[in-house]
Amino acid sequence: MSATRIFVIVVFLACISSLTKAYTLKEELNLHAAIFNSTYDTNVRPGENRSIPLQINVTFYFKSIKEVDESISKFSITGALGVMWKDDRLTWEPSNYGEDLYTTIVPQKKIWMPFLVNINAYNELTEIGSSNMDLRIENNGAITWVTPNIFESTCDADMSYYPFDSQTCTLRFYIPGFMPSEITFTIPENSINMHEYSKNSLWDVTNTRMHTALNILQFQEVRMSVTMKRRPVYYVSSLILPVAFLSFLQLFVFLMPPDSGERVGFATTVLLAIAVYLTLVQDKLPEGSEPSVSYLSYKLLGDFMIGVFMVIGVIIGLRFYHREHEQRIPEYLKTLYRISFCDLSCRYLKKHKVNTDEKETMEEMKNTGPLTWQDIGKATDRLCLFMFGFGLMNCNIVYLIVIVSFY
Repeated sequence: MSATRIFVIVVFLACISSLTKAYTLKEELNLHAAIFNSTYDTNVRPGENRSIPLQINVTFYFKSIKEVDESISKFSITGALGVMWKDDRLTWEPSNYGEDLYTTIVPQKKIWMPFLVNINAYNELTEIGSSNMDLRIENNGAITWVTPNIFESTCDADMSYYPFDSQTCTLRFYIPGFMPSEITFTIPENSINMHEYSKNSLWDVTNTRMHTALNILQFQEVRMSVTMKRRPVYYVSSLILPVAFLSFLQLFVFLMPPDSGERVGFATTVLLAIAVYLTLVQDKLPEGSEPSVSYLSYKLLGDFMIGVFMVIGVIIGLRFYHREHEQRIPEYLKTLYRISFCDLSCRYLKKHKVNTDEKETMEEMKNTGPLTWQDIGKATDRLCLFMFGFGLMNCNIVYLIVIVSFY
C-alpha cells in the first residue's frame, strides 16, 4: 500500500472521528458553571458598551384565532412570540468544551430576560412567558426565546356593517422601564408569520402587520395588527333571509279572508318573530352609540315598525268590515276607495278606448254606485298591501345599497 493511500485513509478516519465526536454531560455542566458565575447578574441588561442600545428582534408565529367577542370587546389568539437578542456575557469557545458544544439550553430564570408586557391586555397585565420555560443560547451569546401562549387584548369593533364587516385588532408589547436609548426593537418582517396558521370558521385573516412605535410615554412598542373579514354566509342564512321572508310573509295578512278570525293573530305572531330576531342581533353587538351601531339594527327596526303599522292597518280594516250597513260612509273613505281602485278603471278605459260620453257615464256610475263597508275594508287592505310592501322593499333595497357601497 502506497504512502499516499495510507495518508488519505488516515485523514478520512480523522474526519469521521471529528464528526462523530460529541460533548459530554460533564463538559456542558462545566460550561454552565463557567458562564453563570457569581459575576453574572440577571437584573442587569446585556451590553458591554452602555451607550449602544440592546437590539431585540421580535417575530410572531400566528397559530389560530381563539375568540372574537364584539359584545365585550375581546380579541384572543394563539401563537408563539419569538424573541432574539445577544448577551456578550454568555459566550464561550466550543474547542474548550468537547469542540462541538455550540448550543446549550437553560431555563429562562437563569439569565436576563426582556420583561415583555401586553399593554392592552383584556385582563390584568402579566409578563409574557414563564420562568420554567427553556431557551437556547449559542456560543456567540445569541439567545433565542420562543414562548407559546394565548394572547388576549381589547378590541373596539366597528359594527356598522355587521355581518359584512372587517375588524382590525392590535396587540401592543413593550418593556417597562427601558427607553429606546437602552433597548430597541427591530422587526425582521413587516407581517406576522402565517406558516402555522389554522383557518377560522367565522373569520378570514386578510392582512397582518408588525411595526414599532413610540407611545405617549416615549416607550417603544411592538405592535401587531390583524385584519379580519367576517364570513357572512352563516348570518345571511340564519338571520337576514329569515327576517326578510317573515316581513314579506306578514303582507299576506291583507289577503286573508276577514271572516277567518285569524288576521290579527297572524300579524302579531309574525311581528313577535321579528322582535325575537332583533333581540338576537342586539345580544351579539356591543353596547355603543354611533357610528358603532350596525345598519342591520336600523334595518330590523324599520321592519319591526312597518310590522307594527301592519297590525294597526289590519285592525282598522276589520273595523270597516264589521260596521253596520246603516252607518253612513264618510266622503274621505269614498275617496280612499276611488284611489285604491282607480288603476282598474283607468286600465279598463285605456284598453277599450271608449269615447268621452262613455267615460262620463262610467265615472257617474262609479261615483253614484252604492258602496258598502266591506268595499271600504277591501280598499283599506289593498292600500295597506301596496303601501307596506313598498315600504319593506325600500327598506331592504336601502340596506343592500349601504352594504354594497362598503364592498
